[in-house]
Amino acid sequence: MMENSNKIIPPHLNAEIYRTDTTGTNTVSYLDYIRIHTDGSLLVGSSELTGRYWNGGINVFQNVAEGQRECKKSKKCISLTSGTADGCFADSSSKIILCEDNGAVSVWATSDDGAWKIWDRKVFAAEHDDAALAIECVDSGKEYITTGADGNVKLWDICDMICIKNYKGAHNMAVYGVAVKPNSKACFATASLDSYVTLWDQNIDKPVTDLVKNNCGVRCLQWLDEYRVVYGDEAGILRLVDIRKTDDTNKLAEFPAAVHKVAVNSGSNKIAVCCDNKIVSVCTVNADNQSSIEYHDRHMHNNYVRGLAWDVNEKNILHTLGWDGEIKTHKICN
Repeated sequence: MMENSNKIIPPHLNAEIYRTDTTGTNTVSYLDYIRIHTDGSLLVGSSELTGRYWNGGINVFQNVAEGQRECKKSKKCISLTSGTADGCFADSSSKIILCEDNGAVSVWATSDDGAWKIWDRKVFAAEHDDAALAIECVDSGKEYITTGADGNVKLWDICDMICIKNYKGAHNMAVYGVAVKPNSKACFATASLDSYVTLWDQNIDKPVTDLVKNNCGVRCLQWLDEYRVVYGDEAGILRLVDIRKTDDTNKLAEFPAAVHKVAVNSGSNKIAVCCDNKIVSVCTVNADNQSSIEYHDRHMHNNYVRGLAWDVNEKNILHTLGWDGEIKTHKICN
């Protein structure tokens, strides 16, 4: 029989030790997304996780090569008090827009090109009721669309940081993907975990149409051209739908894990794909809406791949990053 302990522990002791403990507070940057400006500048967003904190960090590099050298350093250009799921450059590489896990959309800028480049938050608005998950440009430097875990889709005038259109309850679950139709400043499509891919026009308050009612949640989407949309779902299926005939969808490829992100190479039919694993794939879509895998890598990354971006100068170069903290470059053969 165990003896009763006569040791009395003050009730506040655990809380006090936890409050003053400084061990194990080093953050680890889990790289989540990558954006490349037309001048070659690189935007890298990360969530910095420990047992006690869940913050975020942003780095802006002059080019990809600098990002690959410096991305593992602990110093960040911008430190956030919440995670960040997406962000993008505005009209110049000295101005960025960030989506934050606390529901805020914030605009940051720097005017100093010297060694001590300081980023300042110029304006922000916390109007999403849950994490802001994705952002896409409608009119460079002026209008942007954000989506959130609250199911809402918002159109922003970032000059005055005003939500000029709020599609409240656009979806019944988190909206992870948004893509603006090529050569359009009005039409865009969204993808949600409620299984719908929906087409919108900012001149209309309601959806134009539901392009797809999928059999599981949809994580991501991109326009292949002005009529065809590719999207990836939680079952690991990459599909294509033509907005002129939405009754029929084409299965392009099947992957062993949920499709996390896709990136279309503008000017070609190449689609880069990353899933909930460490594999990077590139497939090509032909005129008959059939596809073939032309690149497949499972060795460069040691953890989940989270971000994809095609190089702005070399059309056959793809850059990826992931939770291993690495930025990798892939050469895709013609």
